[in-house]
Amino acid sequence: MAAMTIKEIARLAGVSIATVSRVINGTSYVSPDIESRVRKVIEDSQYVPNSVARSLRFDNTWTVGSIISDIANSYFNIIAKVSLDLLRERNYSMIICSTEEDADRELNYLRFLDGRKVDGIMLNSTGKNDDYIALLSQRMPIVLLNRRIRHAGFRGDFIDSSNHEGGSLMVDHLFRHGHRRIGVINGDLGLSTGQERFEGFVEAMARHGLSVGSDYPFRFDGKFHMDEGFEGARVLCEKSRPPTAIAVMNNAMAIGAMKYFKARHIRVPEDISLVVYGDIFNSDILYVEPDHVTLNPYVIGRKAAESILERIRQPDLPNREVIYSPTLSQGNSVATLSQQE
Repeated sequence: MAAMTIKEIARLAGVSIATVSRVINGTSYVSPDIESRVRKVIEDSQYVPNSVARSLRFDNTWTVGSIISDIANSYFNIIAKVSLDLLRERNYSMIICSTEEDADRELNYLRFLDGRKVDGIMLNSTGKNDDYIALLSQRMPIVLLNRRIRHAGFRGDFIDSSNHEGGSLMVDHLFRHGHRRIGVINGDLGLSTGQERFEGFVEAMARHGLSVGSDYPFRFDGKFHMDEGFEGARVLCEKSRPPTAIAVMNNAMAIGAMKYFKARHIRVPEDISLVVYGDIFNSDILYVEPDHVTLNPYVIGRKAAESILERIRQPDLPNREVIYSPTLSQGNSVATLSQQE
């Protein structure tokens, strides 16, 4: 059986060849009804675009790179899947790289993807290669996820939820339940996410009359890793007068903290309450379902893919930011104190 051609796709769908090309390449608007009709014909005929010919014709590779900090984190799993699904609809492939927060590994991945001539990069940065990323952004579309680049020369988009607002929501939630001795396990304060979440925490505590400085007794500054969550929980819980609740600034550290609680037979929320920045995947099947600030990775993943495709088509777009408001989802990890402590 002869391979289906774009001309035959157009004839079967009752549209022009140019319209079929727009649907396949995502180069301009096509009405949803027509796009659906064309895609059905493509699916039924099992038509596969010739990627080599397309690359020569459009001077691109139909490939997007995605560099994330931790492939084991369910948050980034979801972002990657949602982004990949949308990119596939536009006949793009995606190369996923995980830095494990290693700056040298990130730099190698950036150089690798540049060498592969990918059409754009979605990046959750380590915060250590800002100069190189800013330089690369001058000639390659880049969309930043969750972490900013502190360099005036950066060109691209930034997508996140409001870390400051999320840190504040955590404190307000604990205060409503009577908690006053509130611990905090921070992520990397050198990253925009770590700094902004902690700032939201500090300002919310100040609104409630509590000062949080470098000498705050219930503060642990760590990294966004599970082991750091374990260590942070140990340090806070071994104090002579431990906090009644802990705010943990990402989901990986929260899992580490919960591992510590289990190892020491500390019950949540009977012995200590817990609120987390970020969802723990499938936490609804756990006996302890953490109260958490929701980042909505489904929305962020889709927006990231849409943004990188827009930048690929229009490289001269101005810098853009999309910041979503987080919400607090209640589980069963926060106890209500009968007396304020």
